[in-house]
Amino acid sequence: MFRKSLAAGCLLATGCGPGPPGRLQQRAATTTAVVARVVDGDTLILRGQGRARLIGVDAPETWRRHDCFGPEAKRALRRLTPPGGAVRVAGDVRPRDRYGRRLLYVWTPRGVFVNAALVRAGFARALAVPPDTGRAAVLRDAEEAARRGHAGMWRPAPAGCVTGG
Repeated sequence: MFRKSLAAGCLLATGCGPGPPGRLQQRAATTTAVVARVVDGDTLILRGQGRARLIGVDAPETWRRHDCFGPEAKRALRRLTPPGGAVRVAGDVRPRDRYGRRLLYVWTPRGVFVNAALVRAGFARALAVPPDTGRAAVLRDAEEAARRGHAGMWRPAPAGCVTGG
C-alpha cells in the first residue's frame, strides 16, 4: 500500500515523471530512512547513514554566512522531514559528494517530493550538478513556478538581508 501511494504521490508531486503511457517510471529504488536532524535547508542527518545532501537544490546558507531566507529554508525542511520521522530516499548517479555526504532525493511518507517542494516554495534554487540530473527538469519547473509566484526568496528581500549567490 505504501509503495502504491508513494508512486502516485511521486507522480503528483512531480518527482518521477512518466514512462510509457499509463506507467510510472521509477529511476531508482527507494529505501526508508529516519531523520535524526535537519542541519540547514538542504542537508539532513539520517540515523545510521550520516549527513545527506538533497540532490538538485541549493538553499540559502545558515553556517558561514547567514543568507536571506536561510532560517526559513531550514524550518521548511524541518516541517517536511521532522526529526524522528521516516522518509523515502533514492540516489542518482554518484552516491556521495566531495564532502562525503550522501546525495539523495527525498519523499515524505505521503509521497511529497521534498526537493521539489522546497524549490516550489522558494526556499531553495534548482541546481543541476552533472551527472546527478535525473530530476533536474522537475526541479527547474518548480523554480520557474516559484519565480512566477514570487514565493520565498523570489519576493523582495527584507532590508539588511544578505542574498547569497
